[in-house]
Order: sequence, then C-alpha cells, then structure tokens
Amino acid sequence: FLRYCVLLVVVQSASAMLVGYFKPVPVRSGATRRSVHCMERLVLTEDNARAVLDQCQNELAAVFGSNDEAKAVGITGTVEFVELDGPIVVVRLGGRFWHKRSTVLDRVSNFMLERIPECVAVEIEDESQLDDSPP
Repeated sequence: FLRYCVLLVVVQSASAMLVGYFKPVPVRSGATRRSVHCMERLVLTEDNARAVLDQCQNELAAVFGSNDEAKAVGITGTVEFVELDGPIVVVRLGGRFWHKRSTVLDRVSNFMLERIPECVAVEIEDESQLDDSPP
C-alpha cells in the first residue's frame, strides 16, 4: 500500500508539472520567439508573404533602417517580395544594413518561417545581393 501511495504522489506531481508546462503563454505586444507559438499561422500566398515581409521590416526596424536613428547614419535596408517559387519565397535586398546581408537574410527567413509554416525557405533573388562591399 505504501509503494502505491508513493507512486501515486509521484505521478500526480509529474502530472501537475506537465499541466503547468503546457499552459498557454499570453501574447504581449512585441512578441518574442518564446511566445511565437501563440501567433496566428498564415497560409502561403503572395499576399501573406508580402504582409509578413512588411511586418518583419517594422518589427526589425533597426536592422532595416526604418527608424529615424538608423536613417540618420545611412542605414536604408529594404527587403522586397519578388515571387513564390513553389513553397519558397524569393526576396530582393536593397540599401545598407547594420548587419551582414547574410545575417539579414537569415533573420528574415526565420521571421517568415515562424509565421508561415508552409514556407520551406526564403531565398535571395540574386547572390550578388549578399555582397557586403561598399558600393
């Protein structure tokens, strides 16, 4: 009987921990990757891809130069939708960024994949757009 009681307590404790572990995390403004599972998932369409890219540029404003401080020092980066190639979103990078262009592409890709699970990759239109050399 004592073994049964100890086992029951252990199982109830584990169950209580699991219930607490799977509680939904509320989405706050400025949601992070930790709470991304609470975001609305979108299907892969051109309109949704464009909307997510716009959202990406707004949320990662410092990377793209879409805030006044970045523009003041010449950071004018842009990412534009080019096309859908099956489940792949093709983008174009333009302007100057705070980070290496390959890093920017990785961040855009992560942002897109978190919001549109059907998208399998984000690729650059032309490899030369990853060149970080000054113009």
